[in-house]
Amino acid sequence: MVSLLIASRETAGKTALCAGIGKKLLSLDKKVGYFLPIQLTDSSDTSDRYNDASFIKEVLELAESTELISPLSLSIRELWQSLTENPDEFVQIIKKNFARIAKDKDFVIIEGLSGLAVDNVSTLACYTIAEALDTKVIISIRYSPNLSPSDIDRVAEELGNRLSGIVINFVPESKILTVKQKTASEFEKAGIKVWGILPEARSLLGISVKEMAEALDGNILTCAEKSDELIENIMLGAMTIDSGIEYFNRKKDKAAIIHGDRADMQLAALQTPTKCLVITNKIEPQANVIFEAESKHIPIMAVPKDTSETVAALENLLADSAFNSLKKLKKFQDILDKHLDFNSLFTALGI
Repeated sequence: MVSLLIASRETAGKTALCAGIGKKLLSLDKKVGYFLPIQLTDSSDTSDRYNDASFIKEVLELAESTELISPLSLSIRELWQSLTENPDEFVQIIKKNFARIAKDKDFVIIEGLSGLAVDNVSTLACYTIAEALDTKVIISIRYSPNLSPSDIDRVAEELGNRLSGIVINFVPESKILTVKQKTASEFEKAGIKVWGILPEARSLLGISVKEMAEALDGNILTCAEKSDELIENIMLGAMTIDSGIEYFNRKKDKAAIIHGDRADMQLAALQTPTKCLVITNKIEPQANVIFEAESKHIPIMAVPKDTSETVAALENLLADSAFNSLKKLKKFQDILDKHLDFNSLFTALGI
């Protein structure tokens, strides 16, 4: 059995990487497991802590329960205490649960924490788990103009031979060549293998119409069967009538947020590549707007907030969007197939 721990320096797509590598291994007829040993909790966070585990469970067709896949939910303080005051007990819990996950598997993907080399608690957790489970480690790193090996030199030294390499994610298309020629070369010279340079894809940062409706307390009035469509952009209704179609044509795959009494702008938005029409202020759309949306198979969502509040809420939602969509996974798999050196990675891991 082979295992691989995927951690990240910051929020850098490690869940997506776990899912993408797992799917690739399934395509090679490998029996794949997934282990999320620790989830950090916040007392103010009311979201389902099993979201990521449930998604990967579905993607990899796992039989194990989400409670087994993700056994520990700890605050930062509790995790630090476990790592420093009761390390033996902590390690035994991790080993026990991992052994149950790994049974009859060819490969187990372990999802670590974000904050590696940035946060002391997450960093110590990575060291401890990697050693306890005797696993290789990949670090997912978000692109920045000043990215260099010095950003992870301490981690690389501590992990030693356990560090398999890195993946540089969210690289703007215009910077791909520079990263390949300069940044990747610097990491390779420092003894750190670069397994992939992944381009930024806005479609992976989107949210579904259904997720948007849940977040905004919205009511989908038309074409509910399209609620899985992904929204990548937000546009606020323009204030002029004659420029409406020209204005809304500036962005595709968008949610157009328009005041409830502006039927003219609503109709203009429906003539352009729009994933959802969001009507604010609890105002029902006119019959001609509903007819046009249904003929073009575009959902209309009525929300209770005013336009400015709706825009602010959606911007926050897009900023925090999670990788939990099968459509996103398919697009990400295509990116991995083009930009991740699976053959060399799997050979290095002994597959």
